[in-house]
Amino acid sequence: MTNKPLKSLNQDASLADIGRQLWQLWQLMKVHWRPLVIYPLLFGLVGLGVGVVLHTDKKKAEFIIAAEEQGASGMDGLLAQFGLDIGSSNPGGVFEGESLVRLFQIRSLVERSLLTTVDYHGKPTLLADLLWKDMKASKKSIFQGVKFLSDRSKHSSLTDSALYLAYRYVNDEVLSVSRPDKKQSFVTVSCAHRDPDVAMLLSETMIETVTEYYIETLTKKARYNLNVLRLEADSVQKVLNKNLQTNASMSDLNLNPLMQRARVGQNRSMIDLQISISLYGELIKNLKLAEIGLRKQTPLIQIIERPHYPLEQVGLRWWQYVMGGLGLGLALAFYLVYLGWLKSRSEIAA
Repeated sequence: MTNKPLKSLNQDASLADIGRQLWQLWQLMKVHWRPLVIYPLLFGLVGLGVGVVLHTDKKKAEFIIAAEEQGASGMDGLLAQFGLDIGSSNPGGVFEGESLVRLFQIRSLVERSLLTTVDYHGKPTLLADLLWKDMKASKKSIFQGVKFLSDRSKHSSLTDSALYLAYRYVNDEVLSVSRPDKKQSFVTVSCAHRDPDVAMLLSETMIETVTEYYIETLTKKARYNLNVLRLEADSVQKVLNKNLQTNASMSDLNLNPLMQRARVGQNRSMIDLQISISLYGELIKNLKLAEIGLRKQTPLIQIIERPHYPLEQVGLRWWQYVMGGLGLGLALAFYLVYLGWLKSRSEIAA
């Protein structure tokens, strides 16, 4: 093998220089072919072993949702000046920003989703049963025979423990919720599972459960006020109807126009009727405003984009681990050959 040092290529390099460089490189590889073969094969086998153990065949169902975060509008402020309040879409900003992301990870909501009955291949099945069979805990003897029920009050302590493990499994390995852009209200909800149908069903159920809880929480006061106003309006309407009948009966009496004392009852019934009409009108107005406020707060979460089959693959495949091992082994072999060449050149120079 020639002992001339390898020249670096520059702007003035000719084709002869490039050919000479490649020839010297080829001669060097012929002498040190063993590490160039052994190291890639060795690292490729290691990559194959790692790929067999760590590779996943999970499919990801990713939804993009948006939640309203608007404050009081100009119309709301104008109505407030006249003492009218129709409510805001998110009073107090209870579930804004990262709090909405955290809402998807709350244990009670995840467990409520797991105990939801879904249509799996034409058969009604609990989500907890679909996920439980893939968990390592389901293989333990203590959990043999565990049966999840949609009515949690009928669960035993052992079933509740299994449900808690399923919640931890979903939070750690299946469910992923994030807000990529802090300046926008878009939230990404994704579930990764070997069964694409399970991933899709769990994502949809989680969004539905959180949406229901979202609406139930933020509209609780508005719905209570609306129900109270409806009861009061019904009561005042009954009084109004009664006053109408009383006033009509008093008007039918043939009273002496000179006897003013005899007209006291008729005037009293007229006053009661006017009060009932005014009170009923105010209640109807407030009832309509309460209905507008309730509609304004619903819905609070909207799906912007939903996944479609086939779902996206998650993680690296086994052959990708093998290719990575081959590349790493080849790079290490070239580095060792280069070090050996530098050492031999320094010995010759000495």
